[in-house]
Amino acid sequence: MIKRTENILILCLGFCLGAFVGILAAPTKGSILAAPTKGSIARDGMLYNLKSCKKKLQAFMLKLMGNKHALTNEAKTTGKEVITDVVSAAQQILKELELIAKQLEQKKK
Repeated sequence: MIKRTENILILCLGFCLGAFVGILAAPTKGSILAAPTKGSIARDGMLYNLKSCKKKLQAFMLKLMGNKHALTNEAKTTGKEVITDVVSAAQQILKELELIAKQLEQKKK
């Protein structure tokens, strides 16, 4: 069963790669006088889309970097609250242990 799934996955991957290479190498019809180009229009379109996505990603990263301080401050605040809670719980446990120790000393006498 696993072998069959692997074979189907490899077949699909090969099909996708073949289609991608075919699109890049495919000639497109120009005007009657112009000779067909070999995938240059497809490559130019893909390059334009990649540059557009790159610009959007850079803008998104800059936006995240601007919010980084807000996220960092929120994380610090949350961390400090957790630490404060842990310290107070530890202090409470110490007080209870001291109380138990005193009770045991009184029973010993």
